[in-house]
Amino acid sequence: MVEMADEPEIRELIASWLAAEPQVEAPTGEAGGGEGLPAPPGGGREFAQAARRLALRGLDGSRLPAVPGGLRLVAEALVVDEHPSAARWTPLERAEAVEWAALLMHRFGEDGVQELIAELDGGQGADAPGGHPAG
Repeated sequence: MVEMADEPEIRELIASWLAAEPQVEAPTGEAGGGEGLPAPPGGGREFAQAARRLALRGLDGSRLPAVPGGLRLVAEALVVDEHPSAARWTPLERAEAVEWAALLMHRFGEDGVQELIAELDGGQGADAPGGHPAG
C-alpha cells in the first residue's frame, strides 16, 4: 500500500521544486522566480469556467473522476497561484479554480494546462503567433 503524504509534506515538496527553478529577472525589473503562468490578467470566475470547460471535455456528465487530494495542492501551487491575477480573486473563486485546474491536470496533464493558457489568452497560446512564450 502506498502511503499518502500529508499537506505540509506536499507543500514542502512543491516549495523545493519552485526553489529549484532558475531565478530570472522579471520584466518589471524586480527579481522573481519566473514570470508565473503565461496567461493574461483576468478574473477567477473566467479562469474556473475555462478550466471546467476543458476538464469536462469528452465526459458524459454523469460522473466526474475522483481527483487525488495531492493533485489539488499541485494545481493550487503551480497553476492557480501562478496566475498573474490570483492574488485579487475571492476565496470562493480560488477554491473553484483549484478544483477545476486539478481535474484538468488529472485528466490531461501538462497538455491540459497548456490548453487552459491558450484559452485564457483568447486562442493566442504559447505556440501561436503573438502568444506568450512557454516557460
